[in-house]
Amino acid sequence: MTLLQPPYRRIADGVYLINEFDGTNCYLLIGSRKALLIDCGTGFCDLRGTVESLTNLPVTVAATHGHVDHCGGAGQFEALYLHQNDCTPLYRLQRTRPVRRLFTAFNGAVKAHGITAAAVTKPRFHTKIVPFADGFRFELGGKTVTAHLTPGHTKGSVAFVDEADRLIFSGDNVCDALWLHLPGRTSVEEWLPSARWLYAKSADYRIFWGHRTPELTRDYIHTVISWGEAILRRQPRNTLLPRTKQYPPQPDGILYKTNTVHQKRK
Repeated sequence: MTLLQPPYRRIADGVYLINEFDGTNCYLLIGSRKALLIDCGTGFCDLRGTVESLTNLPVTVAATHGHVDHCGGAGQFEALYLHQNDCTPLYRLQRTRPVRRLFTAFNGAVKAHGITAAAVTKPRFHTKIVPFADGFRFELGGKTVTAHLTPGHTKGSVAFVDEADRLIFSGDNVCDALWLHLPGRTSVEEWLPSARWLYAKSADYRIFWGHRTPELTRDYIHTVISWGEAILRRQPRNTLLPRTKQYPPQPDGILYKTNTVHQKRK
Protein backbone atom coordinates (compact mmCIF):
# COMPACT_ATOMS: atom_id res chain seq x y z
CA MET A 1 0.00 0.00 0.00
CA THR A 2 1.27 3.46 -0.94
CA LEU A 3 0.74 5.84 1.96
CA LEU A 4 -0.36 9.42 1.47
CA GLN A 5 2.06 12.17 2.40
CA PRO A 6 0.39 14.60 4.82
CA PRO A 7 0.16 18.29 3.87
CA TYR A 8 2.21 21.02 5.50
CA ARG A 9 2.48 24.78 5.80
CA ARG A 10 5.20 27.16 6.93
CA ILE A 11 4.59 28.97 10.24
CA ALA A 12 8.02 30.63 10.66
CA ASP A 13 11.42 30.63 8.99
CA GLY A 14 12.45 26.98 8.86
CA VAL A 15 9.40 25.86 10.88
CA TYR A 16 6.59 23.78 9.36
CA LEU A 17 3.28 22.46 10.63
CA ILE A 18 2.56 19.00 9.18
CA ASN A 19 -1.10 18.04 9.52
CA GLU A 20 -1.70 14.28 9.74
CA PHE A 21 -5.02 14.50 7.86
CA ASP A 22 -6.78 16.19 10.80
CA GLY A 23 -5.44 13.58 13.20
CA THR A 24 -2.40 15.22 14.80
CA ASN A 25 -0.42 18.40 14.18
CA CYS A 26 3.30 17.63 13.96
CA TYR A 27 6.01 20.29 13.72
CA LEU A 28 9.30 20.27 11.82
CA LEU A 29 12.01 22.73 12.92
CA ILE A 30 14.98 23.04 10.57
CA GLY A 31 18.30 24.48 11.74
CA SER A 32 21.56 24.86 9.85
CA ARG A 33 22.90 21.44 10.94
CA LYS A 34 19.95 19.33 12.06
CA ALA A 35 16.15 19.21 12.08
CA LEU A 36 13.74 18.32 14.87
CA LEU A 37 10.35 16.68 14.30
CA ILE A 38 8.01 17.27 17.23
CA ASP A 39 5.45 14.44 17.42
CA CYS A 40 5.03 11.77 14.76
CA GLY A 41 1.29 11.13 14.70
CA THR A 42 -0.43 7.75 14.65
CA GLY A 43 1.52 6.44 11.67
CA PHE A 44 -1.16 5.85 9.03
CA CYS A 45 0.47 8.16 6.47
CA ASP A 46 3.94 8.79 5.05
CA LEU A 47 5.10 11.40 7.55
CA ARG A 48 8.74 10.59 6.87
CA GLY A 49 8.20 11.26 3.16
CA THR A 50 6.87 14.75 3.89
CA VAL A 51 9.77 15.44 6.26
CA GLU A 52 12.31 14.32 3.67
CA SER A 53 10.68 16.54 1.05
CA LEU A 54 11.36 19.54 3.32
CA THR A 55 14.93 18.82 4.45
CA ASN A 56 17.89 16.58 3.72
CA LEU A 57 19.45 17.25 7.14
CA PRO A 58 19.60 14.59 9.88
CA VAL A 59 16.24 14.54 11.69
CA THR A 60 15.71 13.94 15.40
CA VAL A 61 12.19 12.93 16.44
CA ALA A 62 10.80 13.90 19.85
CA ALA A 63 7.32 13.60 21.38
CA THR A 64 5.36 15.99 23.56
CA HIS A 65 3.93 12.93 25.37
CA GLY A 66 3.45 9.20 25.04
CA HIS A 67 -0.08 8.88 23.60
CA VAL A 68 -0.68 6.82 20.46
CA ASP A 69 -1.57 9.81 18.27
CA HIS A 70 1.73 11.54 19.11
CA CYS A 71 4.10 8.52 19.14
CA GLY A 72 2.36 5.94 16.94
CA GLY A 73 4.34 6.92 13.85
CA ALA A 74 7.68 6.32 15.58
CA GLY A 75 8.22 3.16 13.53
CA GLN A 76 9.02 5.32 10.49
CA PHE A 77 12.14 6.59 12.27
CA GLU A 78 15.19 5.06 13.87
CA ALA A 79 14.80 6.74 17.28
CA LEU A 80 12.25 8.65 19.35
CA TYR A 81 13.05 10.99 22.24
CA LEU A 82 10.42 10.75 24.99
CA HIS A 83 10.39 12.23 28.48
CA GLN A 84 11.49 9.63 31.01
CA ASN A 85 8.15 9.84 32.91
CA ASP A 86 6.33 8.51 29.84
CA CYS A 87 8.80 5.68 29.15
CA THR A 88 6.47 3.10 30.71
CA PRO A 89 4.69 -0.08 29.56
CA LEU A 90 1.44 1.93 29.22
CA TYR A 91 2.91 4.04 26.43
CA ARG A 92 4.95 1.22 24.92
CA LEU A 93 1.61 -0.53 24.35
CA GLN A 94 0.25 2.54 22.57
CA ARG A 95 2.96 2.32 19.92
CA THR A 96 1.89 -1.18 18.89
CA ARG A 97 0.13 -1.77 15.59
CA PRO A 98 -3.15 -3.12 17.05
CA VAL A 99 -3.63 -0.03 19.24
CA ARG A 100 -2.69 2.29 16.37
CA ARG A 101 -5.18 0.57 14.07
CA LEU A 102 -7.94 0.72 16.67
CA PHE A 103 -7.31 4.43 17.27
CA THR A 104 -7.37 5.15 13.53
CA ALA A 105 -10.59 3.18 13.03
CA PHE A 106 -12.45 5.35 15.53
CA ASN A 107 -10.97 8.70 14.49
CA GLY A 108 -13.84 10.43 12.70
CA ALA A 109 -11.76 13.34 11.40
CA VAL A 110 -9.27 10.98 9.77
CA LYS A 111 -12.00 8.72 8.35
CA ALA A 112 -13.47 11.77 6.59
CA HIS A 113 -10.33 11.72 4.41
CA GLY A 114 -11.05 8.11 3.40
CA ILE A 115 -8.29 6.72 5.62
CA THR A 116 -9.01 3.43 7.38
CA ALA A 117 -7.21 1.21 9.86
CA ALA A 118 -5.75 -0.73 6.94
CA ALA A 119 -3.42 2.22 6.31
CA VAL A 120 -1.59 1.49 9.57
CA THR A 121 1.40 -0.51 8.35
CA LYS A 122 4.08 -2.46 10.18
CA PRO A 123 6.95 -0.37 11.59
CA ARG A 124 9.82 0.25 9.20
CA PHE A 125 12.35 0.35 12.06
CA HIS A 126 12.76 -1.19 15.48
CA THR A 127 12.70 2.29 16.97
CA LYS A 128 15.02 3.09 19.85
CA ILE A 129 13.33 5.04 22.65
CA VAL A 130 15.65 7.67 24.11
CA PRO A 131 14.53 8.99 27.53
CA PHE A 132 15.25 12.61 28.40
CA ALA A 133 14.75 14.83 31.44
CA ASP A 134 13.38 18.30 32.06
CA GLY A 135 15.58 20.94 30.46
CA PHE A 136 17.00 18.70 27.72
CA ARG A 137 18.22 20.79 24.77
CA PHE A 138 18.14 19.99 21.06
CA GLU A 139 20.87 21.95 19.25
CA LEU A 140 19.90 22.33 15.59
CA GLY A 141 22.29 25.05 14.48
CA GLY A 142 20.85 28.54 14.81
CA LYS A 143 17.91 27.08 16.74
CA THR A 144 18.00 25.65 20.25
CA VAL A 145 14.87 23.83 21.39
CA THR A 146 14.46 23.17 25.12
CA ALA A 147 12.09 20.63 26.66
CA HIS A 148 10.12 21.99 29.64
CA LEU A 149 8.26 19.40 31.76
CA THR A 150 4.53 20.24 31.95
CA PRO A 151 2.84 17.34 33.80
CA GLY A 152 -0.91 17.02 33.57
CA HIS A 153 -2.29 15.34 30.45
CA THR A 154 0.45 12.77 31.12
CA LYS A 155 3.13 12.73 33.81
CA GLY A 156 5.76 13.15 31.10
CA SER A 157 4.10 15.85 28.99
CA VAL A 158 6.58 18.46 27.80
CA ALA A 159 6.46 21.76 25.94
CA PHE A 160 9.24 22.41 23.45
CA VAL A 161 10.52 25.99 23.56
CA ASP A 162 12.06 27.46 20.39
CA GLU A 163 13.76 30.64 21.63
CA ALA A 164 14.95 31.83 18.22
CA ASP A 165 11.47 31.92 16.70
CA ARG A 166 9.58 32.67 19.94
CA LEU A 167 7.47 29.53 19.54
CA ILE A 168 6.28 26.90 22.02
CA PHE A 169 4.91 23.51 21.01
CA SER A 170 2.76 22.40 23.95
CA GLY A 171 1.24 19.07 22.90
CA ASP A 172 -2.19 18.45 24.46
CA ASN A 173 -1.55 19.82 27.96
CA VAL A 174 -3.65 22.97 27.47
CA CYS A 175 -6.27 22.77 24.76
CA ASP A 176 -9.92 22.54 23.88
CA ALA A 177 -11.41 19.35 25.33
CA LEU A 178 -8.58 18.85 27.84
CA TRP A 179 -8.29 15.21 28.95
CA LEU A 180 -7.19 14.80 32.57
CA HIS A 181 -8.99 11.48 33.04
CA LEU A 182 -6.86 8.89 31.24
CA PRO A 183 -4.38 6.51 32.88
CA GLY A 184 -1.02 8.20 33.38
CA ARG A 185 -2.48 11.64 34.12
CA THR A 186 -1.75 13.87 37.09
CA SER A 187 -4.30 15.51 39.37
CA VAL A 188 -5.95 18.75 38.30
CA GLU A 189 -4.02 20.50 41.07
CA GLU A 190 -0.68 19.23 39.73
CA TRP A 191 -1.64 20.28 36.18
CA LEU A 192 -2.40 23.90 37.06
CA PRO A 193 1.23 25.13 37.50
CA SER A 194 2.06 23.85 33.99
CA ALA A 195 -0.92 25.70 32.52
CA ARG A 196 -0.01 28.89 34.40
CA TRP A 197 3.57 28.63 33.11
CA LEU A 198 2.26 28.37 29.54
CA TYR A 199 -0.01 31.37 30.07
CA ALA A 200 2.91 33.45 31.33
CA LYS A 201 4.99 32.43 28.31
CA SER A 202 2.17 33.27 25.91
CA ALA A 203 2.84 36.98 26.49
CA ASP A 204 6.03 36.62 24.42
CA TYR A 205 5.62 33.35 22.49
CA ARG A 206 3.17 31.93 19.96
CA ILE A 207 1.73 28.65 21.29
CA PHE A 208 0.98 25.68 19.01
CA TRP A 209 -0.69 22.48 20.18
CA GLY A 210 -1.41 19.01 18.82
CA HIS A 211 -4.84 19.02 17.15
CA ARG A 212 -7.53 20.97 15.28
CA THR A 213 -6.91 24.75 15.15
CA PRO A 214 -3.20 24.66 15.94
CA GLU A 215 -2.51 28.04 17.57
CA LEU A 216 -3.76 28.75 21.09
CA THR A 217 -4.65 32.31 22.04
CA ARG A 218 -3.58 33.83 25.35
CA ASP A 219 -7.20 34.46 26.32
CA TYR A 220 -8.16 30.84 25.70
CA ILE A 221 -5.30 29.54 27.83
CA HIS A 222 -6.51 31.82 30.63
CA THR A 223 -10.04 30.44 30.23
CA VAL A 224 -8.89 26.82 30.54
CA ILE A 225 -6.91 27.72 33.67
CA SER A 226 -10.03 29.32 35.18
CA TRP A 227 -11.92 26.05 34.61
CA GLY A 228 -9.24 24.09 36.46
CA GLU A 229 -9.35 26.54 39.36
CA ALA A 230 -13.14 26.24 39.47
CA ILE A 231 -12.91 22.43 39.66
CA LEU A 232 -10.69 22.71 42.75
CA ARG A 233 -13.13 25.12 44.39
CA ARG A 234 -16.20 23.06 43.53
CA GLN A 235 -14.66 19.83 44.88
CA PRO A 236 -12.59 20.53 48.02
CA ARG A 237 -11.38 16.93 48.40
CA ASN A 238 -10.89 13.80 46.33
CA THR A 239 -13.60 11.16 46.24
CA LEU A 240 -12.83 7.62 47.35
CA LEU A 241 -14.20 6.09 44.15
CA PRO A 242 -13.39 7.49 40.70
CA ARG A 243 -16.03 9.15 38.60
CA THR A 244 -15.42 10.90 35.28
CA LYS A 245 -16.83 14.43 35.12
CA GLN A 246 -16.54 17.39 32.80
CA TYR A 247 -16.38 21.07 33.66
CA PRO A 248 -17.85 23.16 32.27
CA PRO A 249 -20.46 20.88 30.63
CA GLN A 250 -19.65 21.91 27.06
CA PRO A 251 -17.63 20.35 24.22
CA ASP A 252 -14.33 22.03 25.15
CA GLY A 253 -14.45 21.52 28.91
CA ILE A 254 -11.96 19.66 31.12
CA LEU A 255 -12.54 15.92 31.57
CA TYR A 256 -11.24 14.72 34.94
CA LYS A 257 -11.56 11.99 37.57
CA THR A 258 -13.12 12.95 40.89
CA ASN A 259 -10.52 10.91 42.81
CA THR A 260 -7.60 12.87 41.31
CA VAL A 261 -8.69 16.50 41.61
CA HIS A 262 -6.22 17.29 44.39
CA GLN A 263 -2.64 16.11 44.72
CA LYS A 264 -2.27 13.19 47.09
CA ARG A 265 -0.07 14.21 50.00
CA LYS A 266 2.63 11.86 51.21
